[in-house]
Amino acid sequence: MFITRLESLRGIAALMVAVSHCLIVFAVNQNEMIWATPLQETQGTQAFITRLLLIPFNGGAAVTVFFVLSGYVLGLSLDRKSKSLGTCFAFYVKRLFRIYPAYLVCLTLIIFSIACFHTYTVYPDTSVWFKEWYQNPITIDNVLANYTLFETNLNQVAWTLKVELVMSVVFPLAYIVSRSTGAKLNLLFLFLLIVCSLIRALLPGSLYFMYGYVFYLGLILPTLIEKLNQLVSLKAWNTLFLISIACLISARSVFSPGNLFCAVLMEAVFATLLIAILADGKTNPLLSRVLDVPLVRKLGQLSYSFYIYHFIILYWLACGLLAVVSPTVTAAYPVMLGLLLAVVSVVISYYVAFLSYHLVERPMIKCGAATAVKVSRSSGTVPNVALASQETGSISESGIESPSFSRKTEK
Repeated sequence: MFITRLESLRGIAALMVAVSHCLIVFAVNQNEMIWATPLQETQGTQAFITRLLLIPFNGGAAVTVFFVLSGYVLGLSLDRKSKSLGTCFAFYVKRLFRIYPAYLVCLTLIIFSIACFHTYTVYPDTSVWFKEWYQNPITIDNVLANYTLFETNLNQVAWTLKVELVMSVVFPLAYIVSRSTGAKLNLLFLFLLIVCSLIRALLPGSLYFMYGYVFYLGLILPTLIEKLNQLVSLKAWNTLFLISIACLISARSVFSPGNLFCAVLMEAVFATLLIAILADGKTNPLLSRVLDVPLVRKLGQLSYSFYIYHFIILYWLACGLLAVVSPTVTAAYPVMLGLLLAVVSVVISYYVAFLSYHLVERPMIKCGAATAVKVSRSSGTVPNVALASQETGSISESGIESPSFSRKTEK
């Protein structure tokens, strides 16, 4: 069974990331880090409005949704495969073909545009975040580092792809652990991953430890859905759905920017509940019906390309706007200009994503599936070729994963 609402949820999450970036291009009431300012501490009407808008358009929460979805979808994908070394290799092949080709094309276009047309300019009344991009000339070493995802400074969102790939390396092992142990041992392993995340938050280290348990929450989601059905009445699902949305988008307002661990933990818990309710499909909450809108579903299908292209499109639009609009206007109307950038950049990103999806993503997904079949056959494992040709992976911040999967299996 194809769960269209989860596909749509991915599109909504990608849209949240894009709009959040548009809202933080400008300094608002002379605040160059509005996203890091608690709502109650904002000074000025426009700063308050911007900070308020950054609650529903919460890019950090969207990334957490991407990662939970990745764990869930990839786990379902492996459920229909034989447990073998060939399956593991095939999994890696499909992940590479799912993530890398579209990213490489996008990165090439970014490098070309910056190298040929960009001159770094410090525009007044812009945020710290906007000012830090493309300050230095692009070097060969930096290009190679970005192509291999050792660095992600040329595409602002690519750090999530790096997390996705690293998690993909260990995912087959995590899958075996999750499917071969009972609920109690799964919860124990989840607890240990959360402890690792806490250590990462307290000490300098890698982001991968911060988000490892988020993927695992998605991986054990089928079991959690069964438990929730036993513990929660059908009528309570609608209330739980609304609570999950509210807690998911407000986590980074509840906790200070310095307490990222608690914010991500809260997001992960409620993102998991939200996805569980949509995946179970027994209720039809009013707010969830927006996920049935055809345009939202289409955005979900295009969400990966939309996600990786939106930043450079926004950046060039912002540079063009700042070049023709006086500092007086940008200082006086940052909210209006941010929303204007959101409308224009989202529309352009949508159509660029459409081209990328049909010209790059889909052909490469099919190529990856065909290559995975060959890998499986060479190892003595023969998968269902028809099913393999339909499979997709996912991403994210998004990471943003496959547009097609079902309650028990990936379609």
